[in-house]
Amino acid sequence: MRPPFADHALIKQFNEIKRYFRTYETGVSRDRMRDFRRFARMLLHAGYDVAFDFVGSVNFGVAESASDVDFVLYIRCENGYTGDCDPKNCHTLPQIENLILKTLMTEYVKEPYNTQVIDCINLGQLEIELQKPVPESSVAFRFAFYRSICRGVNLRVLRPFHRALLQNQALIEAMQPELDNVFQGLTRSLPHQLSFEKYRVRLGSSGVHIPVSLMEKIQNHLHYVDQQRAEETDCDG
Repeated sequence: MRPPFADHALIKQFNEIKRYFRTYETGVSRDRMRDFRRFARMLLHAGYDVAFDFVGSVNFGVAESASDVDFVLYIRCENGYTGDCDPKNCHTLPQIENLILKTLMTEYVKEPYNTQVIDCINLGQLEIELQKPVPESSVAFRFAFYRSICRGVNLRVLRPFHRALLQNQALIEAMQPELDNVFQGLTRSLPHQLSFEKYRVRLGSSGVHIPVSLMEKIQNHLHYVDQQRAEETDCDG
């Protein structure tokens, strides 16, 4: 389905960079996507209908054997709970984390690897926010952002929410200004900068020469904050 923020310049640039790296996808990246598709099926049999959105090296297709897998987890919390997805109020979250880390990873993966849930979205909460949308909705914005830049597994679970969001273009447009703040924080982050350098080195070590045009896009992405400051200075001057 069409990414909610597909037309935003920052999202376009990020996804252009990502698509280039994915043309050289590693076997490890494909294997880990395959693992999580299997995890999703097994979790469904255990009564948990979940979905995943991947960030980092799996999202870019450059994962290696030592790479961690960082992902956004989508679940529906128990007993109709519609608040934030956190271990205190949503016991489904630690249950699934334990199943992935201690059971599925150990029993079904030949070489287990580290995983980290970087964010969790309660689909019950998302459902309510999409029914009564407001631009300040944190959950709806996070969902739109992840669905615009990430790589997902078991998207069947997310499709009704994605479709409902796309049908509300006014909400999408109202949320887009927040993307500037998100990218300012993201590109200012040292781990994010180091990740791009790591991805570049990995391609280079395999004999791939990244074109100048793409390197310029990467630099534009990583120096977004500096560009914003320069534009503000020009306006003030």
